[in-house]
Amino acid sequence: MAGTSERRLTAHNPPTPPFDNTRDTRYFFPSAGHAEALSRLMFLAEDRNMGMGLLTGEIGSGKTMLRTVLHARLSPETHARVSIENSLLGFDDLLLEVLSQIQGQRLRAADYPDRYSRLAAFKRVLTEQVAGRGRHLVILLDEAQQLDLPCLDAIKGLTNIASERQNFLTVILVGQPELRERLQRLPQVDQRVSLRFHLGALTADETREYVRHRLTVSGYEGEFPFDPPALDALYRASRGIPREVNRICKIALTHVLGEGLGRFSGSAIATVVDDLRRHGGLFDGGIDPP
Repeated sequence: MAGTSERRLTAHNPPTPPFDNTRDTRYFFPSAGHAEALSRLMFLAEDRNMGMGLLTGEIGSGKTMLRTVLHARLSPETHARVSIENSLLGFDDLLLEVLSQIQGQRLRAADYPDRYSRLAAFKRVLTEQVAGRGRHLVILLDEAQQLDLPCLDAIKGLTNIASERQNFLTVILVGQPELRERLQRLPQVDQRVSLRFHLGALTADETREYVRHRLTVSGYEGEFPFDPPALDALYRASRGIPREVNRICKIALTHVLGEGLGRFSGSAIATVVDDLRRHGGLFDGGIDPP
């Protein structure tokens, strides 16, 4: 058999799927934009006195992975971490979910039947179990563009809970670009946002390294199996959006293995892209690569 440097793609190499959409933080790729976003959000959380932060990005740009990595990198010894997967909850239900995550048990609506009882419980838990133990609460709200305006205003009110010297919590809103417009309709909330970052697309070079990183994490060993024309076609079709890169590469991997090609060629990527476009399965938004 050829040496490792000449190994080609086979059904068992890579041993695990490299292009599945996953929240496994090993697959986090620190592009220039993603690394800067993570650094800024870590600063926001560790500062403890900045109130609110905002992370926006187009669909598929990697916001949820960033939220997952941030959650993982904040030590539970210094931070109580609450991650809300979607923001379809009203404020009262949101409070109940926050309480449940802080206390590590699923609370029922009957335990705290109204907003007053939930706010009272939240203040008590925040002062006793979080601030009282020298920790800081970070609430990460994903898909925050789904929040209605009264809910956003009520969430801002939570950041008023503080001592004379220090705030007790930080709220980080994560969402699609329209979230910025929603905040502008609430100046009292918009002014509380101390840090903002918009996550852009990968560059062509970053797209290549992103694919290489995914293959490496999945256990692939051998020569990088993408020809330059394949990478060019992949970048043009995906526009550097990580989710679209994954979508194209996942199908292309099946095609390459099924045809016994051993490598990703420009024609292999073109075949997949043409098929996706024909059936409306390829992202076709108005995002131009940087």
